[in-house]
Amino acid sequence: MTTFQSSRLIGKLALAALLATTYSAFAADAVPSSLGAIGTAKTQEDITIEPGVPADSKRVYVQDPGHFNVTTTVYSIDGKNNNLLGMTDSGKLANLMLSSDGKFFVTSNTTYSRIASGKRDDYVQVIDAQSLKVLADIDIPEGRFLTGVMERLASISTDNKHMLFQQFAPSPAVGLVDLEKKSFVKMMDIPDCYHIFPVPNQGFYMHCRDGSMMHITYDDKGNTKQKPTKVFHAEDDYLFVNPYYSNSTGRLVWPTYEGRVFQAKLSDKGAEFLKPIEIFSDKEKAANWRPGGWQVVAYHKARNEIYVLADQRAKWTHVTASRYVFVIDGTTGKRLRRIDLKHEIDGISVTQDADPNLYAVSAEDKTMYTFNALSGKQTGKVDELGRAPTISLTLDK
Repeated sequence: MTTFQSSRLIGKLALAALLATTYSAFAADAVPSSLGAIGTAKTQEDITIEPGVPADSKRVYVQDPGHFNVTTTVYSIDGKNNNLLGMTDSGKLANLMLSSDGKFFVTSNTTYSRIASGKRDDYVQVIDAQSLKVLADIDIPEGRFLTGVMERLASISTDNKHMLFQQFAPSPAVGLVDLEKKSFVKMMDIPDCYHIFPVPNQGFYMHCRDGSMMHITYDDKGNTKQKPTKVFHAEDDYLFVNPYYSNSTGRLVWPTYEGRVFQAKLSDKGAEFLKPIEIFSDKEKAANWRPGGWQVVAYHKARNEIYVLADQRAKWTHVTASRYVFVIDGTTGKRLRRIDLKHEIDGISVTQDADPNLYAVSAEDKTMYTFNALSGKQTGKVDELGRAPTISLTLDK
């Protein structure tokens, strides 16, 4: 072997050793410290996957639509320990819905054969909340998901039997999916109303353009009956597109761009509209305090507390991030506390247990921050959440 060849061989061996060291270091750094129940690799050939953990009251799901990219990632997170449990891929701005018992969640998806173009495919997936395995994949042969992760355009019925999704084109309709039979039923014709708020006995409400709501009931074949409510707000009361709603209690909490909060108690018997309340004082309004973000409102049922994400902002900047949460009594509108989140936050949610967590998601930081909802103290965080996480969902129990 010549000296030149020996030098080349030694160089290759050195390079191989360097690459092996670099790969090992990269692999160690590539696994976020927050990965809890995913699994532990003993060697590259011996990889084990730990069983998932059941959803509890602290479970939270964070959605990352990636600044309106063609796919959305759903992060399942143990909010008690701030551990990332797993990830689920879904379609463009996919809607996410949680079952009442927390045992499964549903995504309504739109994808394309050539990623961002080509043949459109609309489908529903039912995902086991513990294993993250797909329990059902249901094709939607007609109708179109108007992708809307930021809006309540799809929902599960209160008995977990059906899924409902909204269609805007070619005509207004609500699609009915039988989750038990894992099949699409039909498109149900509706008036020009928006959002879906389920109530018992196979019914739901929708918000109509004149400020009223439409109560719609349906049978297993998709035949409907419709009855309007009274008008409960004026046309110039501009409501956020992502209100809080509880399937279990029918409580609807809906803030406007200027900080007025409309509320209703919806049931299969009818709609009771509560007196609107104001978040801000006249002095705060003059100082330009307004709600803002993609998910600006949360509600704790047992404590009757409304949480509103807000900041000082110019008019019509209602989808930009905020730093503060105002907590008010759901009946009187009395200010209970104000929480400084110390981060630019796009969406908030609150757990329903006796010692609730407040989850605050930042697209800029790619992080979900966890706070004690009563003291306002930050207790943890989960970072490196994809591209632009914006909103989160907690269990309705």
